[in-house]
Amino acid sequence: MNLDTIFPDLSALKRALAKLVHKDLSNNERLRHIEPHFDSSCDVFYWSAQNVEQQNSVAYLPMEHAKDLDFELIRRVQEKLSNYILIVAIVENTGNILYYQMTEGLNEIGI
Repeated sequence: MNLDTIFPDLSALKRALAKLVHKDLSNNERLRHIEPHFDSSCDVFYWSAQNVEQQNSVAYLPMEHAKDLDFELIRRVQEKLSNYILIVAIVENTGNILYYQMTEGLNEIGI
């Protein structure tokens, strides 16, 4: 998937994070229909997917590890994507990705 042509205004950092998360999500056989999205009102990129085991829609929000989490932004994204389970995908500089489902608090989960 070429994010450069789909979202040419996406910053290089956001594209790099998105590509790493997409590669990881693509290896998960429980996920189908992985699609890129950009919400201009929140200035946020995310991947949507269908979890075939639980039959629900999931949104994965790539974020860099060196930046503080913006919980106000996460709240706004949760409001916009109320039909989705929101998972923050924190990409470390080692390439590891930590996934946290956003509810009333943080819960570490598998993808």
